[in-house]
Amino acid sequence: MPKISVIGGGPGGYAAAFEAAAHGAEVTLFEQRRLGGTCLNVGCIPTKTILRSAHALRDLAHAGDFALTGLPDAAIVRVDLDALRERKESVVDELVGQLEQEAKRLRVTVVEGQARLVSPNTVAVTDDKGSGTLSSHIYESDAVIIATGSEPTVLPALSAPFVWTSDDALALTEIPYEIIIVGGGVIGVEFACAYAAFGSTVHIVELMPALLPGFDARVVRMLAAALQQQGVQLHLGTSVEAARQEGSRVVAALSDGSELAADVLMTAVGRAPRTAGFGFEELGLDYDRRALKVDEHLQTNVPGIYAVGDAIGGMMLAHTAEAEGRAAARNALAQLAGKAPTATINYRAIPACVYTFPEVAAVGLHSAAAKEAGYTPVSGLVKYAGNGKALAEGASEGYVELIADKQTGEILGCQILGAHAVELIAIAAEAITQQMTVADFQRTVFAHPTVSELLHGAAELAATKLDDKMESGTILSGAAQQ
Repeated sequence: MPKISVIGGGPGGYAAAFEAAAHGAEVTLFEQRRLGGTCLNVGCIPTKTILRSAHALRDLAHAGDFALTGLPDAAIVRVDLDALRERKESVVDELVGQLEQEAKRLRVTVVEGQARLVSPNTVAVTDDKGSGTLSSHIYESDAVIIATGSEPTVLPALSAPFVWTSDDALALTEIPYEIIIVGGGVIGVEFACAYAAFGSTVHIVELMPALLPGFDARVVRMLAAALQQQGVQLHLGTSVEAARQEGSRVVAALSDGSELAADVLMTAVGRAPRTAGFGFEELGLDYDRRALKVDEHLQTNVPGIYAVGDAIGGMMLAHTAEAEGRAAARNALAQLAGKAPTATINYRAIPACVYTFPEVAAVGLHSAAAKEAGYTPVSGLVKYAGNGKALAEGASEGYVELIADKQTGEILGCQILGAHAVELIAIAAEAITQQMTVADFQRTVFAHPTVSELLHGAAELAATKLDDKMESGTILSGAAQQ
């Protein structure tokens, strides 16, 4: 029976461990804290739990739009921080418990402690088990999968103890009257939505000239407008040069010479691979800055050692890490069986989601990126305002845009801004995974009334712009012709 060691119990690590165990390997999973990693414990899941409460508060404020009267004035509804913190922790505990049960079911040995590679096949683990006395244990295996995750990036100018990270924001110790969020990426805009809904005055300071670097320009413009409607103040193309504490307030000096004062300053400038202190450099593993370098099969330059997830940089998303973890496990087992590794990741088909109000989701290439890649893109864009389900839900803000290659009709990408965007994007991701054409996509029957019909309408519009406009033979619906 092959032996696999996995360092790190986040999405990439537990996915790799479970995949290897399910295919007959003896697996040891090393985790310093709790299974689930950043995503489950101090990232995706607690953030979305908090955002759900923020969304409920927004719904209360718009109750009159749905012909509801006699409800408490949303202006006097307050967030019970103790109850919200308890709910957040209960959700996290439930999911961690499920992971622990799955590990037991698959006979994965979970070892708590600080793991370190001392040879390509040897992991040393140090732990005090609460006794204050360190003890070390050695574990041998046939292959190792590294999934050590990431940590918040700390800017030198914002390293003071009074500066919040996302971990501090998730601790829910207070709802500040005014908060400055440094960074307009995914983390920054999500927290901005939450705290704005809770009643905070929110400032976002972003070095780049626009929010969400890398996303389609139209999506970014519309999200920026939506945030401003929620009262979020944007300071784009500028940076925080220094921060100081003045009494109970924090004062941020901006690069344009102005200053902002708030109760809290939070840094949300991204995350960096967590790869130091694990013995990787000593073993000669190759790096790309702080990220471990891997080939298309997720193997490092040292045979038998694989790396996945945030540790290798790239998209740094939980679902990317899971896919990489499963692929690395399959490749490790194949090589141990004397076979060539075959599992790879189609990164173009991995969606990116932003849980703002409204939601944003994208997969594949947007028009500008498609042109840069050598395609001649065409697009079909339909608005939520033309969708019956969206109108019934009072969610008419947003659009769906499908990008296709003009010559072949192959679907290249999709951008969605609006309600349920993070759920709908999976349909487009599957289309890209299967290399579907617009004609293939049009043959799918979408239930009515659903917001997902917007994807079909976008495909119909894109079909009218292809070189072979008769490819699908589909009669356009009224909604698609608008």
